[in-house]
Order: sequence, then C-alpha cells, then structure tokens
Amino acid sequence: MKPDICEKLDIIDDLFTPERLVKSKERWRRLWNDEPVLDRYPFVYAPINVNYYAPAMNPEERLRVMLDEIILRGTIQDDFIPAFFPGCRQATIPNMFGAPEIKVGTSYDCERIIFEADDVYRLPSLSMGEGTIANEWIAMQAYVMRETDNRLPIHVTDMQGPVDVCGQMWGYDNLLAAAYTDPDEYHYLLEKVATAFNFFWQSQKFMAGKLFVGTHLFGWDWVPEGMGATVSADSLVMVSSNFYQEFFQPYLEQISEYCGGITVHSCGDFSATIPALLKTKGIRGINAGQMTLAQLVNAGATKKVVIIAWANDGNIEETFQLIREHNLRVSLTIGNYWPWENGTPKPMSAWSADEREMFDGQFEKVLSLATNV
Repeated sequence: MKPDICEKLDIIDDLFTPERLVKSKERWRRLWNDEPVLDRYPFVYAPINVNYYAPAMNPEERLRVMLDEIILRGTIQDDFIPAFFPGCRQATIPNMFGAPEIKVGTSYDCERIIFEADDVYRLPSLSMGEGTIANEWIAMQAYVMRETDNRLPIHVTDMQGPVDVCGQMWGYDNLLAAAYTDPDEYHYLLEKVATAFNFFWQSQKFMAGKLFVGTHLFGWDWVPEGMGATVSADSLVMVSSNFYQEFFQPYLEQISEYCGGITVHSCGDFSATIPALLKTKGIRGINAGQMTLAQLVNAGATKKVVIIAWANDGNIEETFQLIREHNLRVSLTIGNYWPWENGTPKPMSAWSADEREMFDGQFEKVLSLATNV
C-alpha cells in the first residue's frame, strides 16, 4: 500500500467511526427491509467533486479521486457509507460478445454488430478475457482491493440492462421492431444477454466477496446484503406497459431470480410503465434519473418498493411530506450545497461565515425533516 493511500484511509476511518457506520447501515437496512425507522430517516448528500459515472480513468487515478471525495464527504453527518465505485461503460456487455467500444462525445458506446435477425445466432460466446472491458473492470476492482488492503467496500459497476445492451448491438429501432417481426431472434438475443449480465454480476460479487456492495443506483448509495441486482433500463421511456410485460419483464425477472431481487433504473419520464414495473417478480426498488418523487407517486409508485430519488432546496419539504402521507420508503439524495472556488470545492476550513451558515442551515432543515417523518 502506498503511504499516501494509507494516510487517506486512516483519515476516512477517523471520519467514519465504527459507531457512525453501524448506525447509518442500520438505518438503510431498516428502510430496505420495510422495518420501523431507527431514530430518523436515512439520507445522503449528492457527490461533491466526482462524476461517479465517468468511465475514462485508470485504476490508480480512480482510487485517488474516490478517496479524496470520501474524505470531503466525511465532514457531512449524513448516511454515506465509504466505498469505491468503478464507474460506467455502456459497451461493457456488448464488448463481451465482440462489439468494439467507441467514444461518442463524452460517452462510450459500441459499434453495431447485428444487422440482420440471423446475426444473433452468429454471435461469439461471451468472453471476459484479456482486452475486454469486463476484464478491465475486474482488474480495477482487484487493484483497489490490493492497494487498500481490503479496507474499502467495492460497488458493482454500471453495465446497463439487457434491452439497452441489445439496442446498442442491433440499434433500438431494429430491436424493438424485431420483437414483432422476428420474435424468435429477439428472445434468443435477450436471453443470451441476460445470462451475460448474471455472469458478470456474479463475477464481480465473487471478486469482492464480503466487500461487495450490490448497487450502482446511485453509485454513492448503499444497500444491505440480499437486495439483488440493479439494472439500468433507459429504454423504458420508449415503450408501453404491454410491451414491457411481454418483451422486457421476462428478462428482468430472469436477472431477479438469479440475483435474488432487482432494482430498476430509467432516465426520463417512464410513468407509463411504472404500474407494470411494480408487478415484476422480485422488484425491490425503482430509481428515477429525472423524475421527482411527486411524479413517481402520481404514476403509481408505492411503499412496495424503495424509491431512489433526489430532493433539492425547492422540494425538500414536499418530498418529506409525501414520505409521511404515503408511508413511502425512499432512498433519498439531497442536492449538493458545497461551496466552490476557482473550479474546485473549498475545504471547510476555507469557508466564509456566510457559506458555513448557509450549509449548516440547509443541513439542519433536512435533519429536522428526517427526524420528524
């Protein structure tokens, strides 16, 4: 272990004392297991200085950035649990079937490798061998475990869900049309990709062992053991409930059965599919990238699932009111109010009196609301 890494881990241990971690984990455990609140509702602040889903970092750079972020976060008395989050590369699973990764702007996608329906039968067997993105993820996680001497939990990476993986390999328009025009090929491909998802999920879980944190929704959140898999399904915004039930649900349930439950994410407004989503076997949570808690409740979300959502200064009171009125279970991220200067976050020691007062006042408001749910 490098001396500066050891020093940062020691600082993190001082900030996140065993007593603090035990209490925060118990708050989250009760939320996810639908048990009475411990002393207050759990909540976590948004990231301060890290794009959790940025893919383009080598393992050493990623570790140092994450450690610095965790130290900053340690000064906020929320329920953040220190852990390493690898990032997101949308081409992870397509690459397991030979699709080359390509950079599109600031995002990473893959080259299309399916052009005709019959091409699905010519896909190579899935591979996590040397040179694959999946192998690079495993290598990063192994590096972090070695370099930190197993002192830091390891999140699963965000590797996208079956339909979106297939949409990358075939093109979304072609894939969705094939559900009707070439159903055998559609279902063959989706089953193959869901199996690959399960295989890579289990590979990461095996690698991390007791350090494994089974969520990438959000990358700064924490879940207790036994909550199953988290799956990104941004294409939910494109389909109806009927399409979801026939062409999405079987493959989410395949993952749910294998992993012991499932939490599903979509960006955009996927209100139309929420009633059907709640009928998915093993559903444990819903994560919305852009929808507010009020929108999710209006669409039919209930305490049957944990709702992973944001709140900011404009809707914090409304958010906690909805939690009380509907007896909801919400894994809540509070918008970031950390002051910055010259493009970097200011250390607390450099805050002005006004900045300190503003942040403390906002935190006290959240704390009061969380205590009086």
